[in-house]
Formats: sequence, structure tokens, C-alpha cells
Amino acid sequence: MRKVIVDSDTATDDTIAILLASRFFQLLGVTIVAGNVNYNQEVKNALFTLEYIGKQDVPVYLGSQRPILGNWRTVEEVHGSNGMSNWNYPEPNKRPEKEHAIDAILRLSKEHEGELEILAISPLTNIALAYLKDPSVVKRVKKIWIMGGAFSKGNTTPIAEFNFWVDPEAAKIVLDAGFDITIVPWEVAEISGSLNERDWEYISKLNTKLSNFFINVNKTLKEYTTKNQGISGSIHPDSLTVSIAHDNSIILDSSLKYVDVELCSKSRGAMLIDWYSLHKNKPNAEIVLKADGGKFKNLLFNSLSQL
Repeated sequence: MRKVIVDSDTATDDTIAILLASRFFQLLGVTIVAGNVNYNQEVKNALFTLEYIGKQDVPVYLGSQRPILGNWRTVEEVHGSNGMSNWNYPEPNKRPEKEHAIDAILRLSKEHEGELEILAISPLTNIALAYLKDPSVVKRVKKIWIMGGAFSKGNTTPIAEFNFWVDPEAAKIVLDAGFDITIVPWEVAEISGSLNERDWEYISKLNTKLSNFFINVNKTLKEYTTKNQGISGSIHPDSLTVSIAHDNSIILDSSLKYVDVELCSKSRGAMLIDWYSLHKNKPNAEIVLKADGGKFKNLLFNSLSQL
């Protein structure tokens, strides 16, 4: 099986992405980074998720507890005060590893040179810091799948998507490093990674351990999405990204372009795409332009239907 790390600011949809990654790949570890909610709560959420889905043996590594510049805010209004839609779940028995996430990324890239893929469904701080510590990691990591950026329809500022907005410096470092990268932007997830009321009803009726988990952790996300983003249901960009990494045929259209990130002022965190190669920059990422939402849903439903 393909070998992956999930880099996560674990809350709501991240947990489902971790679940899918554990089914689709050999999950070598989950690395935690500052982002969605309180950092310690993110750690607890990841530990509980792995226990709940029967993957207690997957190690959790603690990474950066702040972006490079430390200028961001958490978004409990999207994910609930504990990042799990306020679900009062049991205290996990599992504990994180002592090895730092950055060191774990570098070590695993050496142990699985040319095979390791990173599912980056969070701010890119850990990956940027790993690169800064050892630039040769670029040659060892096979692929990075990034959920991040927006064409123009930001979900955190009018132009910036949350993951790029939290740590745009890290995003720029990773994009400029030379990794093989595929980006799943916010708008693609909004169209093809959305679940409507009928989908929620279907998941609820599955009534399995995993479908019940989905409902419990995503309730607040659904409420927020329905109220603020014009979709009666929920948007699952992290799960879509993991699904695309697993089954590339979900990508209906993509383009290889040079991608940059704005670091300044009110446009901080904006994804800048050189669509016409105006500056003759070498392309540094494949950008997913269109995805098959039906295939995504089928993968998700099949995974949640398992006991």
C-alpha cells in the first residue's frame, strides 16, 4: 500500500480525512499543527479519532503550536468549542509520541525514500519547518497533496482560504521548495466536496459506528455551513483531498501552473496563480480545477458503511 502521513489541525472534517486515509493507505503517522482550534484539543481529537476507528497503532506526533509569524485565530465557530461539534467523547487512552513532528517527517522520508506521500490538510507550518531543517527532504518525499488556497472566493477573508491564511509564509516556502504538489482549492471542495441534506440523511440511516462518528463530529460544521456559506449541508475539503490522492480519476480537470502566496496586508494568504505564464516562472503545482463529486461521495459512503 502507498505510505502516507496526514498533517492535520484535527477538527470535524480532518477526522474523516484521517479515517479515509487509514482505509486507503498505509498510514504511518498523524502530525499535528496549529490551526482550527486549541492545539491541545487538536491533539486529543486526533488521539481519540485513531482509537475510535481502530487504528491505535498509528503514532501521533506533535508539531508546531503556532504559525511561523504567529498571527492567526482559531475558528471554533466552524468546528465547535472542542473541534468535534461539542461532542463529549471519552478521554482517549492513546498518547502522542515524544519525537517531534518535524523530526518524524524527516525520519520517515528517509525510511521510505521515494515512497512517502504527505496529505497536507492543514496549515503548512510543519512541512515548511521540516524543509528548512533539511532541504534534501524534497528529493525523498514522493508527493504532497495540499488542501489549501482559493481562486478568489476566500472562506476566511474575502480572498484567502483558511489553511493558506493561517501560515502564508509556510505555504510559500513549501510551494517554492520543489516538491511534487497537487492543490485542491476551496472552490473545488465547495462544489464537489459538499454533502447536502439528502446525503446527511443517508449517512444517518447507515447507523454504523463510523457513520455515527461522522454525524457526531460534523454537526457544528453543518450548522455553520448552512448558515454562512449558502449550502444546506456541509463542505468537506479535507476528505475530498484524501479521496483525490487515493483515486486520481476524481480529478476531472487540472492545470500545471506557478502558484505563489500573498504575504501582506488585507490580501494576506491569497493564492496567486500565474495563469498565463506572464513572468515565465516554472510551474510548481498541479491545481485541481474540477472534481467528480459523485465519486467522492461513493468513496465516503462506502467507508462509513463499514462496521
